[in-house]
Amino acid sequence: MIPNKNISEIVRFGISGVAGFVVDTGIVVIFTRELGLGPIVAQVIAFTVAVTVTWLINRHWTFAEHASENWLHEWTRYVAANSVGAVVNNGIYAILVLTAVLFSKTPVLAVAAGSMAGMGFNFASSKLMVFKPMRNT
Repeated sequence: MIPNKNISEIVRFGISGVAGFVVDTGIVVIFTRELGLGPIVAQVIAFTVAVTVTWLINRHWTFAEHASENWLHEWTRYVAANSVGAVVNNGIYAILVLTAVLFSKTPVLAVAAGSMAGMGFNFASSKLMVFKPMRNT
């Protein structure tokens, strides 16, 4: 059985992920449809902004009690710790938009697939490596 605190964190992390997804997809749509950028370039830009948005939400809401005073160091750890999730997320996105017409014409669907796959990796790495309780020594 999962303790209520963990369920609350998972729900908050999921909400943070939805916010990141909205930012990610919004930027991809604007950059591909309105600015004519390719879906890979658009996703690189969108992911960078989205990962910063999710860090801010997780820092101030999901894992607020474990936020570090050194926000730059924490952001760096967050990005590093979530790199596996980012590789999964963006790898799935790239494979889909490069190999399937449906996804190359509608890259938002590829963003959704990549986001779901990366979320599990990102929650675990955020909880275990970035926003972990301080040890009493």
